[in-house]
Amino acid sequence: AQMEVAMGIPTPVIACVLRSGGIYTADWVHRLANGVRRHTKSMPYRFVCLTDMEVPGIETIPLIHGWPGWWSKIELFRPELFGNRSVLYLDLDTVVVGDLEQIAIAGQGMTMMHEPRRPRYFNSSVMQWWRTEMCMLYREFVKTPEKYMHRFRSHPRIGDQAFISDYLVKRLYLPCAFRDSVGPDAVLSYKHDRCELGPRPTTAVVSFHGKPKPCDFKTGWVAEAWK
Repeated sequence: AQMEVAMGIPTPVIACVLRSGGIYTADWVHRLANGVRRHTKSMPYRFVCLTDMEVPGIETIPLIHGWPGWWSKIELFRPELFGNRSVLYLDLDTVVVGDLEQIAIAGQGMTMMHEPRRPRYFNSSVMQWWRTEMCMLYREFVKTPEKYMHRFRSHPRIGDQAFISDYLVKRLYLPCAFRDSVGPDAVLSYKHDRCELGPRPTTAVVSFHGKPKPCDFKTGWVAEAWK
């Protein structure tokens, strides 16, 4: 943890999740942490990784459920973790390219990346929330995780992001999109927003959902940003 920000507001948390069994390793966490460090020069923050693996040099919080793949992200909403701090979550296959402060404290409820080309859907590659009542997501999911994993197992309503947005919408906690709360270019999709030549001047994060992944680039702006 680092010092508190001015005016008594708790230091924001920037979090990621590393679940064993996939392509991601501790190296991905360090690369993400380095990107965060380069783009938070004026904002104190606490960087944490929820994981079932060893990540030397990074503050870690143990995963406790063994939920597979992206479903481990639901543990971000465990009631005891972050209190009433602002939490910014970043997938390990996102690349930080600009000032994170604009999205680290984007709103008071739940703010999510929009699902590219599906304007009514949300993407959990980048999320920000503040209110402690977002713990209701964990409390609901932990009751019957198998039910939700089965319900949201196929496109277009798939994975943790479908559960999160579906549950909140039904309870009138409509998530906000970063494109609406911060700006249309704040969080971009590499392939859908055509970022081959680079991000835009006001972009903070580029998501590499699907393929290609940041590790596939050996030269160019992605390789430089993901170092």
